[in-house]
Amino acid sequence: MSQSDEKAEDQQAWRALSEAQLIEIPLDAFIERIRDVKRIVIVRLRELLDLENRIEERESAAYSLGTLKGIELKLIANAQATERPKK
Repeated sequence: MSQSDEKAEDQQAWRALSEAQLIEIPLDAFIERIRDVKRIVIVRLRELLDLENRIEERESAAYSLGTLKGIELKLIANAQATERPKK
């Protein structure tokens, strides 16, 4: 991947985050948005489990849910670390 391709991809990612209002928000609000998205993915995953022929989408939803959980745990750990009193 060329440097210009990487730059364009980075700009696209930042644009997507900005449009989703996930940039420059308080950490606790970001954590809550991650939880909201997880709820939506869980609902969709339940729908997909009822369908017999959506294996790829089901796997994608499950993978997304795992990724969201990882992000949520890192954000929570980061929030707890910043809340601890400094010695």
